[in-house]
Amino acid sequence: MSLLTHRSRSLFLLYSVLLFFVATPFFEHREGGETIIVLNLFLTLVAATVLLSEKRAVFLSAIPLAGTSVGLLWLNHIYHTTLLQAASSASLMLFIGLVCVSLFVYLGKTGAIDKERIVVSVCLYFLIALFWFAVFELSNTLHPGSFAEAGATLTGHISPSKMLYFSLTSLTTLGLGDIVPIRPPARMFASLEAASGVLYVAITVARLVASYQTVEKD
Repeated sequence: MSLLTHRSRSLFLLYSVLLFFVATPFFEHREGGETIIVLNLFLTLVAATVLLSEKRAVFLSAIPLAGTSVGLLWLNHIYHTTLLQAASSASLMLFIGLVCVSLFVYLGKTGAIDKERIVVSVCLYFLIALFWFAVFELSNTLHPGSFAEAGATLTGHISPSKMLYFSLTSLTTLGLGDIVPIRPPARMFASLEAASGVLYVAITVARLVASYQTVEKD
């Protein structure tokens, strides 16, 4: 029963993350769309917090981070100030980073490669993209004009869909080149995301295979 519960939590998080990625470009320019996007992100944060509930120490650390992130996201949604934008992106980055580390440790545990572990590995991949999305948001807030599209510098606040798109294309090393980082910090972060995407696949496959081999020997 506990496995089923944990699996349902993992699926809930995966669906909420995918919904955030897919729904954002459809709602961001509609009336009330920004509110829907923020609420969707709230749902993702709640799902991530619930998934960590079985690890008491991590869960207790995640609660204040999640609460802070939710509060700052909502305040930034209402007031739209540079300080709130930076604080909101930083808190989201810290929280998603904590979730990613926790899930990565979970994948390294010995045991059979079941559906639960596969779901977590897919979920973690998209969470890594969300982590770098927050990094890029923070970078552009602290260093305006960090990105360019079609040769023109993107000034002011960049729409979430563009940052999510850039994060995913960087993580998968697709790199279509329509949106590019032009400031040194943004360039370095984009390079690090591409490296983390390649290393994640290699390390995760190696760890899953090692766990499977350990079970077979036992």
